[in-house]
Amino acid sequence: MSMKICARPIIFATWLLVMHCAGADNTLKMCVNCHGEDGRGTESDTPIIAGIPAVIQEDALYAYADGDRDCGSKPMMCKMASRLTEEQVVQLASHFAAMQFSPAGEDFDAALAGKGKALHMEECAICHVEDDPDEAEASILRGQRMDYLRYALQKYAAAERKQLPAMEKKTVKLTPDDIEALVNYYASYR
Repeated sequence: MSMKICARPIIFATWLLVMHCAGADNTLKMCVNCHGEDGRGTESDTPIIAGIPAVIQEDALYAYADGDRDCGSKPMMCKMASRLTEEQVVQLASHFAAMQFSPAGEDFDAALAGKGKALHMEECAICHVEDDPDEAEASILRGQRMDYLRYALQKYAAAERKQLPAMEKKTVKLTPDDIEALVNYYASYR
């Protein structure tokens, strides 16, 4: 057997590895265009994903890919998510989950936040536990960007975003005032 024939599988394997890594880098580059290298991004309608548990991020990516979650003003998000492999979903989710979460720190209305806290404790706290900052369901709300939360809650209230049946029973009852109170409460987290 000639060296030329023996070298071909090694060259091909190396090429596959390089292409795989380049694909991961390009995928990450597409994510950081909106979410930033720090997972915080800069746009008010883009959620902070740094420090959000990987399982939550994986679920979101699959929901975008399957069309179960509306991409709103970011149609590229759904298009990009639909092209990800399972391995890329896990890698991306793990990458951003390993980062430190830092709340958006936006200005909020304290009176509305008080109303939102009462509503949260009555309707949401059973799943979105407040006492445990590492609890996955709590982490997706506290300190998020207000415009993103407002958009998501409006979609839930209109039953236009896939959710668990128990959550939908509560969110479809939300009024615009309730949503604004919840948004201000979650934004008050520092």
